[in-house]
Amino acid sequence: MRVQKQRQSWASIFPALLLGASLLAAADNTPTYNRDVQPILQKNCVACHAPGKVAPMPFTTYESTRPWVRQIREMVTNKKMPPGVVERHYGLFGDDGSMNQNEIDVIVRWVDGGAPEGVARPARIRSKKTNH
Repeated sequence: MRVQKQRQSWASIFPALLLGASLLAAADNTPTYNRDVQPILQKNCVACHAPGKVAPMPFTTYESTRPWVRQIREMVTNKKMPPGVVERHYGLFGDDGSMNQNEIDVIVRWVDGGAPEGVARPARIRSKKTNH
């Protein structure tokens, strides 16, 4: 009888625990690599940080980026990377390759939150124009 009551208690508590865990996960707005960081790296870093490019390590995948997260955080926070192309006192000249403060903040929150990968984004398929 006592075992049956314990099972009934857990049966009624378990769904509430699942709901609570789901709400906590939704409330956690830690950036993820796939959703938030990869687009920033794509825009600002992979021109140099890609296989065969000038930088010594690629940031083209989560697996190749993850070992470097602490250094990435330090470099973007200190604004050593991306390297400045234009002297700031002359003004901005188009896309100067620097990160804005929001992008820096996303990377810092991502690293401080454990650098989660997140759900993979579906690959974009670019259609080829045909001459039919």
